[in-house]
Amino acid sequence: MLYGAGEVMVRVGEDATIISSALKPDDLSWTESKAEKEYLVMRIETTKIGAMINGFDDYFLNLKAAISVLKALEETAPQ
Repeated sequence: MLYGAGEVMVRVGEDATIISSALKPDDLSWTESKAEKEYLVMRIETTKIGAMINGFDDYFLNLKAAISVLKALEETAPQ
């Protein structure tokens, strides 16, 4: 049986804590996302390699959406 464990660190800047909070609902017993300084750290541990791939795919799709929302908020915020 394959065992998959992985960690991805993505530099997202000062919004790391905000993005991490937005991704928290997606954390399961075998997944974790958290902010470390300007990085978003995503960890997945599973016995199913396909589940690991799907887990990271979900995190990256939600990361992309969170960044889009933050950008839209910045563009429409009163000056």
